[in-house]
Amino acid sequence: MDLKQFEGLAKGFDDGIEVEILHPVTQKPLGMKVRVASYQSERVKAKVRQIENQRRQDAKRNPRKIVSVEKDEQTSHDVFVAAVISWEGFEVGGKPLECTPANVRMIADNPDLWFIVKQVDQAADDELAFIKA
Repeated sequence: MDLKQFEGLAKGFDDGIEVEILHPVTQKPLGMKVRVASYQSERVKAKVRQIENQRRQDAKRNPRKIVSVEKDEQTSHDVFVAAVISWEGFEVGGKPLECTPANVRMIADNPDLWFIVKQVDQAADDELAFIKA
């Protein structure tokens, strides 16, 4: 098997895919779309490396330091924020909500918006969705 046929296969991870956000109960589209990179993308891997390097530095300074569950949750949100490329159709109080890292984190941190995070997270975790045949 010639491995050259797989060259460029991972490019789709960074290009991202569009996720149409569905209502959590009715499963009807809400008019919100998120462009998300794969968790296998370089942008997300760079964030994971940064987080892990910081953890290792912290462990060297204080080997007995235990990472809290809250810190793990924040780390998960950091990775989520890194995966979101753009969005459309998001509003707060009738005004468009710009896709910024702070606003993505606000969505991730809001327990009422769990369904958005879940749908985007599942898409980012599905490697095959990013590969073009």
